[in-house]
Amino acid sequence: MRISITGKICFILLIIFSLVLISTTLYQAFRERELVLKLSTEHVSSLLQSHRNGLNQIINDHPERVEAFQQNLLRQEYVLKVKWIQDQNSAASAPADNKNLPADQQEKMALQGQQLQQTISHNGRTTIVALMPYYNPEQTAPNAKPIAAIRLEYSLDKQLDAVEQHILISAIMLSAIFSGVLLMTLTIIRKQIVLPLQKLRQAIDDVTDFDDISTRLPIVQNDEIDQLNDSFNQLMERLSVKVGEGRQNIPQAEWDDNQRPPPLS
Repeated sequence: MRISITGKICFILLIIFSLVLISTTLYQAFRERELVLKLSTEHVSSLLQSHRNGLNQIINDHPERVEAFQQNLLRQEYVLKVKWIQDQNSAASAPADNKNLPADQQEKMALQGQQLQQTISHNGRTTIVALMPYYNPEQTAPNAKPIAAIRLEYSLDKQLDAVEQHILISAIMLSAIFSGVLLMTLTIIRKQIVLPLQKLRQAIDDVTDFDDISTRLPIVQNDEIDQLNDSFNQLMERLSVKVGEGRQNIPQAEWDDNQRPPPLS
């Protein structure tokens, strides 16, 4: 199977571009995902801090407002769930309800004073789960125990979908730019390399098939192709000189006989 120079160069450029596009896309996806996770984690921490400050103002005087105050946090964008956690022996002003009891080990650890935050991916969904222990604002002792804990679940699906869409658009734009560059490159290669080589081949075929040594190739830019054309022209000049010298050494009568067409039979 014969492949032209243009085809080979096009194939090599396609391989190089594919490798560059894949590596660039993967790196961009990693960086943007990490940036979304970082900013979202900071935002979740800020939401919990603001929620805690608001609770400090109502927990002792208006414990019945805790549930309504949690609903305000639940109305925040991308917030999936807010849970007020306390056990049966909690020192909180409001009595513990069954829905407020710790449901897993992480919630129990939060009631022991450990602040937790992790990113969970499950069934194509990504969520930040944050648990923050809550202390009675009137207790300032360093060994004070939390009276409750706050659980916040924050969705990252829309942000990550936006990242994927942005990466897809970037990949399409890079592909379009590469296609334009590839067409320009192939056009230049065809004009500067392929066509001059085809002319050189045609000139050599003329010499071989028709003994035409009068063909000369143009020299324009003195590049490698022009140097090759110049070598061909010099070869033709030498052949012309040799042929001229050979004609001078042949007697005129013999030359005329050689030039006379053969008799018709």
